[in-house]
Amino acid sequence: MVFFFATAAPISEEMSPKKPKIITVIPIANGRKYSLMKSKFLLLASLGLSTFLVSCKKEETVAKAQVVKEITVSLAAANENPQPAGRTESGSATIKVYSDNSITVEATLVGLSAADNLTLAHFHTGDPVTNGPVVLDLKPTFTGGTVKATLAAVRTSFIDSIKAGIAEIYLNIHSTQVGSGIVRGQLFNPVMFAASVALSGANEVPAVTTTATGTALLRITADNKLYSKVTVTNLEANDALTMSHIHTGAAGTNGAVLIGLCSSAADFGVTKINTPTPAVINSIKADGLYVNVHSTMKASGIVRGQIR
Repeated sequence: MVFFFATAAPISEEMSPKKPKIITVIPIANGRKYSLMKSKFLLLASLGLSTFLVSCKKEETVAKAQVVKEITVSLAAANENPQPAGRTESGSATIKVYSDNSITVEATLVGLSAADNLTLAHFHTGDPVTNGPVVLDLKPTFTGGTVKATLAAVRTSFIDSIKAGIAEIYLNIHSTQVGSGIVRGQLFNPVMFAASVALSGANEVPAVTTTATGTALLRITADNKLYSKVTVTNLEANDALTMSHIHTGAAGTNGAVLIGLCSSAADFGVTKINTPTPAVINSIKADGLYVNVHSTMKASGIVRGQIR
């Protein structure tokens, strides 16, 4: 930095125009002295330079917002609750959280139907088998199967949840053909296996006549937890649900219980979390299995559906 010391005598009207008053400016720079006329111009220039430097400093500060959290999210139609019939779209999203509480999201879908168009994208709260409320509207732009969003000044409580990495938050992308969501992915503890199983009395062996139908949602997450939610509707008035299990066995055969899902009527329609053995996890992912729901009137099974 250069410091200037200036001395000046008052300028009187009697001063000769041929002898302009000299203002001596002595900058301290490398031990040298300079004499300059009209230091007013230097002062103005210095003030202008200072303003410019302050402006640049502000821009530099904005540009230096740092990424404090980056997440890659796996997206799949199979993760939707339930999976849209006949849809197999998948993809991934990169989410970046910055030190100034801004967030960027870039997602790409693979296999989006040419007849479909993406419409909305949100962050929701909910475990892998629960459809939860919107907590942040991304208000993105869409180009084919590409999604881009930039959000500024996101509320601190949400930013803190993302930074902590433990919240039950998922990204859901909607389309014109599937308004409830075409692909979905948990931000943390991703889903490694997903099955949405339709349940009916016709699938029982032998078949059962009943008005009841249902759905079993099964999700295995990266930490080897089994999330399940078994829902049955239109059960006869004189009947009551008792339990449900995953059984071994192909379609048309009855098999042994592999793992329990619901042990009482209160367990239906709510999220249940199990920690299966590695052998059971491998079986759920690969073997011929079915979900069976039991009731007081149909103890051997009232509705059933194949996992595969």
